[in-house]
Amino acid sequence: MKRDNHIHTNYCPHASSDSIEMYIEEAILKGLKELTFTEHAPLPIKDSVPTKDSAMRMEDVERYISTLKDMQYKYAEMIRIHIGFEVDYIEGHEKETIDFLKKYPEYIEYSILSVHFLQLKPNDYFCIDYDSDSFIQKGTSIGFETMYRRYEETLTKALSLPFGEWTPKKIGHLNLIHKFQKAYTVEDPIQWEALMDLAKMNHYRLDYNFSGMDKPLYKKTYPNADMMMYAKKIGLNYETGSDAHQAKDIGRYFSSFEEF
Repeated sequence: MKRDNHIHTNYCPHASSDSIEMYIEEAILKGLKELTFTEHAPLPIKDSVPTKDSAMRMEDVERYISTLKDMQYKYAEMIRIHIGFEVDYIEGHEKETIDFLKKYPEYIEYSILSVHFLQLKPNDYFCIDYDSDSFIQKGTSIGFETMYRRYEETLTKALSLPFGEWTPKKIGHLNLIHKFQKAYTVEDPIQWEALMDLAKMNHYRLDYNFSGMDKPLYKKTYPNADMMMYAKKIGLNYETGSDAHQAKDIGRYFSSFEEF
């Protein structure tokens, strides 16, 4: 595992202030050979979390790209650096997302498509991974099974090439809905194998994401071990990612999962 393919930067409002060079130097120290930076692309909707810090600002996009291009040149002989985005699939706002992706077609190959927001009502979007309190409150209000089924429906659309040829073909932290699962009880209704079959059919890759190991109410990878075994069984490709939001998290836990 010499590649970290899911990394955030100081252009992310909810990340640390660590410089991009600090991330790169940490990766070199850990023996990584390739990095893919995937900053949260600007949202096509009004941010629904209280802190309004889910994604990078539109005015920072060009600086983000320019900074990373400088780093590609500076570190060319030490490590390979790719530029991408983590793009949110926001149901009902596909056109705005396509318009953004069309501006930066050269970065789609290295980008991630993720589901963080569920449309529960028209123009009402709920962020599933903001914090446990809001998740439990919403789940108690509308039913955890309802939340799970809505996530499954949204993921199905995200895995069905919603932006046509402009769709990023790597799906981020597939089972993010499980982030707070130790705090409540629900019979998971999601057909995870069917979702992975769909991903395979449409030539997506999985984001094998290690950030869940540090989530106290989850403590597993995204996808979890059973899901990863099924992914391997069907030949669904995957790429390792730390989902680092600070330099020290680059490549976290990779050495513990070398068997994959």
